[in-house]
Amino acid sequence: MAVQLSKGQVARWDKRLAETTTNKARATALWDLTRLLADDDDKAWADLVLLLQGWTQVRQGQRPGP
Repeated sequence: MAVQLSKGQVARWDKRLAETTTNKARATALWDLTRLLADDDDKAWADLVLLLQGWTQVRQGQRPGP
């Protein structure tokens, strides 16, 4: 990953994700976190996008693509 989070940042993100009550809210939070972690590293961003696309598809009851 391009960015290392501090303990305080990890706690903030843990709290934000714990407070999500719907898949839509959780997905939004995860996409925000992904962008933060990737920073300006395009390869990290692409890898995280693929990971989250698979997560989103599973949550929607679809099988993830190849």
